[in-house]
Amino acid sequence: MASTNGQEWRKTTADVNYLVSTATALLDYDFIDMAFRTEDMYWAKPLPRDQLTTLLANSTTFGLYRVLPDAPAPKSADSPSSPRTPSPTLENRPTDELEQIGIARVITDRVTTTYLTDVYILPDYRTHGLGKWLIQCCNERAFLVTTPGVGKDFYTRELGFWDVREEEERLVCMTRRFFKMD
Repeated sequence: MASTNGQEWRKTTADVNYLVSTATALLDYDFIDMAFRTEDMYWAKPLPRDQLTTLLANSTTFGLYRVLPDAPAPKSADSPSSPRTPSPTLENRPTDELEQIGIARVITDRVTTTYLTDVYILPDYRTHGLGKWLIQCCNERAFLVTTPGVGKDFYTRELGFWDVREEEERLVCMTRRFFKMD
């Protein structure tokens, strides 16, 4: 059941309708717990439900959902290919049955800085352009930490992110010695 809080974006790919929403009421905690347990999210660990609730309450989570049954998305001025154009209102719209298939969590001050973390999509949905779309729905001021190989190549190629070391004259990325950097 869809909620009326948050922002949402819709997209249809191969006659399947998808929804990205920041509505917290839509989040499937069992899905998120399962994602945190996968090898694909090696940096994350499963959390007790109360800690997961706190984590999600103190960040913005973009849930990626498959709309069931595959009913046509409502006609509007918002283009499904325009990821940063949220629906102007979520009031008075039909209720959808949703299956959560992905997440992207951000920690943000909602003005200038967004730290993108915990991006996950079920393996069966990874070749449909949904990951790129999901991340495009997130704030474009995102700071991203990823793996040097495949992760870096993907985010550079698909989304235009670049290595902070390329900005050494204007930006320095710092950490405590807990993390060893090459």
